[in-house]
Amino acid sequence: MRRPAPRVRFWEDSMVIPTSEAGLPDPNPPFDLFNTGRFLNYPYTLRHNLADRRVPRKWRTLNLENEYLKCIVLPDLGGHVYTCIDKINGASMFYANPSIKYARVAYRGIWAALGIEFNFPVSHNWMTVSPVDFAMKRERDGGASIWVGNIDRVYGMQWRVQLTLHPGCACLEQKTTLYNRSNARHRFYWWTNAAVEVWDDSRIRYPMEFTSGHGFADIDTWPVNLAGVDQSIVGNQKYGPVSRFSYASREPYMAVYHPRTQSGVVHYSSPLDLPTKKIWSWGNDEDGLDWRAALSDNDSAYVEVQAGLFRDQETYGFLEPQESRSFTECWIPIRELGGVSRANRDAVLNVNRRAVSSDTVAVDVILNVTRELRNARVSVLDGLQTIAFARASLSPRKTFRKIFSGLPLSATYTIELRNELGEIILQHTEGKYDFASRENIQTGKQLSHERPPEATFGADDFLLLATDQESNGELLVALKTYQRGLAQFPDSIALNRAAGRLEVVLKENRVAVQHLSKALARVSSDHEATYYLGQALAAEGDDRAARTQWEFAQQSGSYHAAAMVALAALESREGQRERALRIAQELVSNRPDLIQAGGMEVALLRVLRRQAEARKRLRFWRQKDPTCSLLRYEALRLGANDPALLEHLAGDPERILEIAADYIRFGLHEEALDVLSRQYPSGSEVVSEPGALHPSSYPLIAYYRGHCRYALGKDGRADFEAGSSMPTSYVFPNRAESFPVLRRAIAVNPNDATAHLLMGSLYLSGGMTEAAMQEWEAARRILPAIPTLHRNMGYTVLRSGGSPERAIEHFREGMSYDSHNVDLILGLEEAMDRAGRPAIERARTLQSFPGLQSAPSALVFRLARLLAEAGEFDPAEELLVNRFFAKEEGGTDVREVYVALRLKRAKSLAAQGQYGAALRIVRHLGEPLASLPFTTRRLGPFVASNTARQAMEEIEAMCR
Repeated sequence: MRRPAPRVRFWEDSMVIPTSEAGLPDPNPPFDLFNTGRFLNYPYTLRHNLADRRVPRKWRTLNLENEYLKCIVLPDLGGHVYTCIDKINGASMFYANPSIKYARVAYRGIWAALGIEFNFPVSHNWMTVSPVDFAMKRERDGGASIWVGNIDRVYGMQWRVQLTLHPGCACLEQKTTLYNRSNARHRFYWWTNAAVEVWDDSRIRYPMEFTSGHGFADIDTWPVNLAGVDQSIVGNQKYGPVSRFSYASREPYMAVYHPRTQSGVVHYSSPLDLPTKKIWSWGNDEDGLDWRAALSDNDSAYVEVQAGLFRDQETYGFLEPQESRSFTECWIPIRELGGVSRANRDAVLNVNRRAVSSDTVAVDVILNVTRELRNARVSVLDGLQTIAFARASLSPRKTFRKIFSGLPLSATYTIELRNELGEIILQHTEGKYDFASRENIQTGKQLSHERPPEATFGADDFLLLATDQESNGELLVALKTYQRGLAQFPDSIALNRAAGRLEVVLKENRVAVQHLSKALARVSSDHEATYYLGQALAAEGDDRAARTQWEFAQQSGSYHAAAMVALAALESREGQRERALRIAQELVSNRPDLIQAGGMEVALLRVLRRQAEARKRLRFWRQKDPTCSLLRYEALRLGANDPALLEHLAGDPERILEIAADYIRFGLHEEALDVLSRQYPSGSEVVSEPGALHPSSYPLIAYYRGHCRYALGKDGRADFEAGSSMPTSYVFPNRAESFPVLRRAIAVNPNDATAHLLMGSLYLSGGMTEAAMQEWEAARRILPAIPTLHRNMGYTVLRSGGSPERAIEHFREGMSYDSHNVDLILGLEEAMDRAGRPAIERARTLQSFPGLQSAPSALVFRLARLLAEAGEFDPAEELLVNRFFAKEEGGTDVREVYVALRLKRAKSLAAQGQYGAALRIVRHLGEPLASLPFTTRRLGPFVASNTARQAMEEIEAMCR
């Protein structure tokens, strides 16, 4: 009798990894209105403060181990899978970087290269190196799972990943769920991104003949591209980064194989789950080698094996409110295969043929399996006829190899693996893959849509442009596009509906009511418009009218769940808890993926004193999502002991507000008050981001607490007073639920400067500049020394087209209170530039910054360029001495600045007739200087850039 496989082990532990020192985040809120770069981050902090030092740091680890694999997950680094070791040969499937070395790559800044990264709703997302929700659970088959996930602050959507090892299986299973638990649609994509360590002879084995570039700009051939380079060999990638998406292939697997170690990794996911594959590499040119040094301490190389939902990473979709999506992937270690011809979650095959004589061949069949297959049969078929076979008991512990000799040369062979019951486990025919026909594919540059001039736009053109802007996260830009469209086409149903929907997202509910009502006046059966009109009316306090809209909207499949959740919340707010419970239970009986609704079902059962039912339903929902803090808190209220939950909530006050907001939406103010009033632990057991405030010092916690007391007929004045005296650093309000909270605080105490500051930030999070400035002016009159206040006001003036002189006043006044805030001095210089002030005056302004020696690179580079423009080259170059400049993807490199400064000096010398000195600079430009360590490595590409070459040619011409 076959002995059952031992149960999978799982445990929590820690490990010490040398880690870059990361300083405090930028205290300035990165409002969308102020953004001039690629990434939109509000209400998150920016994390740009890095040092070139690694220190030993203890990281919590979540561990899974069966007889074949040992996996480690780092919950405090975005839930990355750090490593998964093949216990048979000791090789890790993924890049277990021996040091966590940060560079500026991610949305918020710092990022590290290691293991598997989970990207939702954007790439290198806001929590990629931050603590996330996590749990561990035993599975019914004796397996075990690690769960990681997060609810983002920008959109309120959740991702969660279940990583499972099953007994007796050499495969790491990854199940992902994406869930829009908010009340509005939001953009998203998903990319699983696995870093795999490589060497020059490593092979990228993707079953495809063509690849597409970013934005579908071009189609190239694979593995040998149109330039004749075999890009599947890592050592050949000498011409810049390789970033290619699979095209015209439905094959469900991809692999990387290392001849050096005779090992590798296979990723498998059905095209019904994740249809697109991507390969990324920094490459082996000078810039690629530079990135190796920036991201590791041992110059190790890696590639990224990626799988996604959409055809490229410029393509986003929208998740509707209460919509969820789930999909499954598998990661399989491989060894001693030599390559990969076919893979699924049960087996990986490599097939080679070699000539034996002029008319016969030997077919070499090599197999790895992910589970034991007793008395398996490996067959070679010519069409339907079996011409050779072998029987063997296969195991993940050992690679199977069989050479079938003397086979006719002319035939195309099929390799078939069957188990002892005769069921097909894997089947592969030589050279046969699920590719689109080559004759239908045009390689090279692809035609792109040329948008017509806006002067010729119709209503649909405005709609398309704004929708594209929304999909890129540019909500304020999109709203302006809708507004321009409505100025020309005021009766457009589509534009009124879309503008109204976006205004709800941006919390501009009053004007949303107007646009949505206008759309419905023309087409009363529009379920989308009725749903969002309900949201806007409820936000404006008209629950009765909102109910009518949601009752109609729930007839639509797209809006049924969201409308029913809204109706249940409305009933509960009105005290009809039984009715609210019935609505919620009817909804989740058909939608067991609605975790938020499930949490409120449990809460309502508990509040209605149906404790036994509440515990039963809680068990059901925690099987669905053991990471959910709301469900864990409900377990606490039902008598469970979970000190780790309170430590987890203490690590990020916004987690507490998320729970409280869920309760408040349902009118459960007593429950919200409970979670807001807890005494949360502090100390080493609480894991937080740098700079995170403790809940006891977080003003929004206090304000919400006071709001709940007033809602319960109690006095919340003491809570509001406490909130008004708390620090506001890193407190960036964004939730629509914060409007009534802060309005009540200001009504109780109109001289609460903190409440006015936060209310202004809440308004500006939706682009409402006038309302924001009114609140900030009130705060300024009461307490002008509040940090970031004048910075916010100055940039709001600049970005909304106001007078630069007015902005200058705000920035100068702010510097008298907050002189070390670098944004104030940078904003002041920008405003002076707009006002036409000369370069030397602006340079002197920047030089007055009191923290110049430790100033961030943005200030240093700006000042260096201004000094050079003013002809002060020595102090410009001295700014670059004895500083660390963090590597930033797509950002300015210090070597680029250095080369530009030197060439500007040379040009100045040439203009003065000092031709010899000018030419010496040009001729020695690429030589290292001991005083500038960054010049000792890979200066060549910057000297050889088109901009530098053009400048050198101009200088040489001047010197003739």
